[in-house]
Amino acid sequence: MTAATQAVREVTVAQARALARAGRYAEAEELLDGEHGPVVLDLKARMYAQQGRLDEADRCWAEVAALSPGDPGAAEGRRRIAQIRAAASPRRFVLARSVFRLGTAAVILLAFVMLADIWQDRDEPATPAPVPSSRPATTPTPSTDPIAALKLKGPGLHAVHRTGEIEVTFDRGLFRRDATLTPRGRAVLANLGRQLRPYADQLSVTVIGHTDNRAVHPGGGYASNAELGMLRATVVREVLRSSARIPTAQFSISTLAGLLPPHPGDGASRDPRNRTVSVRISAAGGR
Repeated sequence: MTAATQAVREVTVAQARALARAGRYAEAEELLDGEHGPVVLDLKARMYAQQGRLDEADRCWAEVAALSPGDPGAAEGRRRIAQIRAAASPRRFVLARSVFRLGTAAVILLAFVMLADIWQDRDEPATPAPVPSSRPATTPTPSTDPIAALKLKGPGLHAVHRTGEIEVTFDRGLFRRDATLTPRGRAVLANLGRQLRPYADQLSVTVIGHTDNRAVHPGGGYASNAELGMLRATVVREVLRSSARIPTAQFSISTLAGLLPPHPGDGASRDPRNRTVSVRISAAGGR
């Protein structure tokens, strides 16, 4: 590669990095189209991870590892993706506490922290998981308007139809104090996923992570409530992707941290119901 070509590549990568930091991922990807090499692949992986496109991020980091054996960033990225997938798994096991920061290249913030899934949140009274109906499930015929056809219901789930979309909130918090789903939260999400499955190819889903307004504790493993909210959104995305079988590209994730909680009021800052997400469902292509 000539010095001129190398200079052009460096400028291209810098421009793509700036676009990614501004959330303009599609433009950044277009700039990087046709570019190769560990630096470009790492940047793409970080962009994909920030958008919740974990499969693509993992593939990019795998290529980085093949091109640059022992690359610490690629190894760490793949390990954290495995942790997120493990957090969305129905199995119960203890996860080691750790922190993941993707650095400054194209990612504003994405830190994943997993704590032990072995105790019941003390602020959340024990509630049995919803019991599935004994009646056989029926599979509706897909409609040309899936939003009109969807009639979402179930214990702990509240769905509101608006113009062109359905907003889903939850009566109780889905998470413990961290990003670990409660058994009841997992059951509610599984029920939602089963109802979305007949329309999987026709839906776009946005998952918004929420937290309370209290500042995170120093040394607790989270840099901010935004980190915690993003991780909660990512965990829910993985559960719904698995249960609803909606393609990865039809999801997006974001967080409002402690702003605009689903359960506002004087006690919202400490309300365990706000340890949750909200889900917005629209027709694919219309988001």
